[in-house]
Amino acid sequence: MTSESSEKPVRWWRRSKGQRKRIGTCRWATLRQKVSSLRLLLFLAVSVSLFLAMAPPSLLTPVPFVVGQTFPYDIRAPKTVRYLSKVATERRRERVAQAIPRHYRRDPSIAARWQAILQDLTESIVALQDASLPLAEKIRKVQQRVGLDLPDQLVAILLRTSPATVQYGQAVLVQALTAEWERGVKPSLDEQAMALQRVRERLDKLPLTGEVKWALKRLAETALQPNMVFDPIATEKARERARASVEPVWRTIVAGELIARKGELVTEEHLEKLQALGYNFPALLGVLLLAFALTFAAAAFTRFVTETPPTLVLPSDTRPLPLSADDRRLVLLTLLWVPGLLLVRFLLRPIGMEVAFVVVSTCAMMTAILVSPLVSLLASGIFALATSLGIAMDWQTLPMGALRPLFLSGALGMVASLLAPDVRNRMQLVRVGLLLGGVTLTLPLILGLVTGDEFPPTARDLQKFLIWAILTSAVPPALTLAGVSILERFFGITTVFTLTELAHPDTPLLRQLAEKAPGTFQSSLMVARLAQEAARRIGANDLFAWVGGLYHDIGKLARPHYFVENFAQGQENPHERLGPHLSATILAHHVQYGVELAQQYQLPQPIIDLIREHHGTSLITYFWAKAKEQGVVSVDSDFRYKGPKPRSKESAILMLADSVEAAVRALPHPDPEAIEREIEEVIASKLADGQLDDAPLSLHDLQEIKRAFVETFKSIYHQRVEYPKVTVERHANGLMRIVNGGQNRQAASPQRTEPTPETRR
Repeated sequence: MTSESSEKPVRWWRRSKGQRKRIGTCRWATLRQKVSSLRLLLFLAVSVSLFLAMAPPSLLTPVPFVVGQTFPYDIRAPKTVRYLSKVATERRRERVAQAIPRHYRRDPSIAARWQAILQDLTESIVALQDASLPLAEKIRKVQQRVGLDLPDQLVAILLRTSPATVQYGQAVLVQALTAEWERGVKPSLDEQAMALQRVRERLDKLPLTGEVKWALKRLAETALQPNMVFDPIATEKARERARASVEPVWRTIVAGELIARKGELVTEEHLEKLQALGYNFPALLGVLLLAFALTFAAAAFTRFVTETPPTLVLPSDTRPLPLSADDRRLVLLTLLWVPGLLLVRFLLRPIGMEVAFVVVSTCAMMTAILVSPLVSLLASGIFALATSLGIAMDWQTLPMGALRPLFLSGALGMVASLLAPDVRNRMQLVRVGLLLGGVTLTLPLILGLVTGDEFPPTARDLQKFLIWAILTSAVPPALTLAGVSILERFFGITTVFTLTELAHPDTPLLRQLAEKAPGTFQSSLMVARLAQEAARRIGANDLFAWVGGLYHDIGKLARPHYFVENFAQGQENPHERLGPHLSATILAHHVQYGVELAQQYQLPQPIIDLIREHHGTSLITYFWAKAKEQGVVSVDSDFRYKGPKPRSKESAILMLADSVEAAVRALPHPDPEAIEREIEEVIASKLADGQLDDAPLSLHDLQEIKRAFVETFKSIYHQRVEYPKVTVERHANGLMRIVNGGQNRQAASPQRTEPTPETRR
């Protein structure tokens, strides 16, 4: 230790100003290196979305009060403000506008219609006066011709009056009515009564009998209809001109002035004063700080999350890093929840708080599948809290109407987070959706019992619950299936849905393998089964191991006839005509070609990693032994695969399964003891060769893998367990005998060398 390091640190208050500045600059540079611009952008995006989601409608308006409520405490003005009173200005404008009379326009059709009716009446009366018909029949015919329900007495009087008198009275009546129509008769009872009174006065001056005047007055009451029609456009234009002429009203609030008393009803004037004072700014600042606090808490939580869901497969070179160090998953997490928060914010009022149930279920399922179930639980809780606070009108007195979405959203997010990681196919996704719908339907009823709501609920409430239950059970699974399919390709993530598609035997690569290399295809099926059982035994991803087993040998499509499992009966071994170096090169090339073929068919990177690593840097033992026998060997690196070594549990399992399957098939009499002994030797040789050094396997895992292999082979060879035991020859000799058509060649090797799977079949 140097003398400088042994000195006591100088307290910050004893440092010079320049020293403090340099140290602060270094610390700030270090902090900027740790916090990238991308993460800062994600932090701000989440904070802003939480702020918008949490701020209730009352806080997004200038003041946190609503008209009709009561003030919880006295409010005094903290400062003097002069402001434009929109409320007072609008009221004054409305008073002036209402003082403007309504505008009317003349309808000439009214006068023309009634003039024609009165003319028809006169002609009908004159025509029927001399008719030899009973009076009642004449009255009926007049009423029928005119089309008016006139009193019988009126018609009878006119029928008894001379034609000249009737025509004279009709002419005077029409003149009086026309004069009023030209003056304009508005649809007002007072104006109609005044107009009718003037007509009556004019009729009273006629030199006619009293009953004829009475008849004409009754006709005037019927015919004098309003001919002035209300004109809303002209009226509104006049009132707008009147409103525009009103000067704005300015008012002043003095510091210390009592704005509102405790218990007083909130009015528009109160809200205007509070808005002028900026009363809601502290509340908005509090919401913003709470949003930052929740975002910071979520960011801190991601530092402790390293696990991935069982539905997610990452490339083998991806080490278990904290979520906070994985920019890709952080971006994905932000893209899942930020739009959900904003969607609920904007659809809350037009649709209702139930929209949060569909959104939180969808986001939670996709997060549990693509990121982590633990993160999904945390995000669901923050989402539920934010949306509930956004629904509340007053945080100091949160009503149950705001707590219900908190419970429901949190419960739905929890259910989706816990069940989605176990989803392996679409039917299981449908079951999760049905369970979400059941929670959406039953939990509101339970909360209703707790809060004392009406029970049983009304038919309208039940219909509402049922509709949202159906939407929650259908929309989240559908959106999850579509969203995961899009996002996993965009972010380079492999989920259980992709693995399920790749496992289908009708995929192009598997179909080619079955047609061009049937022996390799059957061997791959067996390797896939062994790998799946072993992965299931130690808690690894069994579906990933199964798919890796199906595709690990697709590189043999390049030269299938050079691999023993594809030899036809009686076919000459092509390796007899080749040197050991060339044969080893051909065998080793199938790994590289398999990687190229997988990239050409756009297989996920984790599958490509399994293909590249399933032999590791193992020694091609048969041709290594053959080269040593011929004396042409230089170094064993020429007879090893290029690697890399397995870096994941599934990759290591696949290597062991591939080697074990080849070794067991090479046994002439695979009884249980021989199978178990062969499996132990293969695993021990791989372990001794260092092929499992980079794989996260424990000794306990290796024991479980061995048991899985033994039990799987026992289920296959169960009919042969009674065969007599046969001493198994050394691996190298046995494989030489198989490859060379039964000729027994002794491998010139001082130690036990393990043959490769390609030469042991």
